[in-house]
Amino acid sequence: MKNILIFLISAILVFTACSSIETLQGVPIVDEYTTIFPNNSVADELEEISKSIKLINNLTFYRAHLFLDSTITDENLDDFDLLEKAFSTNTISKTSSGTGAIISVSGNKVALLTAAHIVSYPDTTISYFAANGKRSKYIESILYKERQKIYSDLPEGGMLKIIAKDDKSDIAIIGNTFNNITPIIFPIFNFNFGSAKELKWGSFVYLLGYPMHYKMVTSGIVSNPNYNGTGNFLVDAPINRGSSGGLVLAIRGAAPNFELVGIISSVPAEKRFVLTPNNPSRDITFLPGTKYSGDMTVEQLSGIKYGIGKIVSVEKVREFIEKNKSLLFNQGYMIQLD
Repeated sequence: MKNILIFLISAILVFTACSSIETLQGVPIVDEYTTIFPNNSVADELEEISKSIKLINNLTFYRAHLFLDSTITDENLDDFDLLEKAFSTNTISKTSSGTGAIISVSGNKVALLTAAHIVSYPDTTISYFAANGKRSKYIESILYKERQKIYSDLPEGGMLKIIAKDDKSDIAIIGNTFNNITPIIFPIFNFNFGSAKELKWGSFVYLLGYPMHYKMVTSGIVSNPNYNGTGNFLVDAPINRGSSGGLVLAIRGAAPNFELVGIISSVPAEKRFVLTPNNPSRDITFLPGTKYSGDMTVEQLSGIKYGIGKIVSVEKVREFIEKNKSLLFNQGYMIQLD
């Protein structure tokens, strides 16, 4: 009996000693995402991760046909002579920028994960005249997409193409074939894909992207986790234009155990329409408070509501990649999630 008691005491001491190893500077290591600022330096890991994110630019050209007689409706879209009725025709361009992360290098095929709205512009856009503040049935303009250029700060020109996309989930895989493939030139995101559904109110996250074309890292606090049942959540980080597609990382247990929990999708925007003097040359300065009697132009002003960021969960990313696995494989892209 005495020997049994000694054994039990020894086992308890061993278990206690082992448990003490699972602490770091007094902070218990648990299998969940932290809700506190990291107590260890994560600079080296963030620098490594930052090498895998790239600036993505999209330049899309449209052939714009303008109608002024207010007689063209959707019923005329199939008319063979529709474009001949246009008052004017010219080429316009639309641009966007964001962030992509290298998640796969298969031979000479490089794949990047990004947000679909950065690279996905519609083939055709139709606008309508307004009547009494509401949209009428008469077509004002039709835009047909002529060509699109997606380019990055990768070498060999950095040109990319859409491999797979889901506009509803706002996820896309873009990529291309490159000649000189090395880990230094094409560093892959080598951290685990985590689980956004395990995030809680107040979970601490890092966000990496290219706001206003500057590579930056910021942090935020999770709110409304799993608000739509698919793991999507909100953060209070100061997200700006160009951040879309950027990585969102949480720390499991203790730093620097990073895991991907989502990608930046969007921030709420406020749009306003204002009347401004028609000044195409922009060489005239108007004095505020004075009367103006010349031609006016309607302009749209957009403003970002900072501090509210929508994040697409890593679960949705997994689902998207699994759904498009055959499509990706047939084009030479093999993506391993973990």
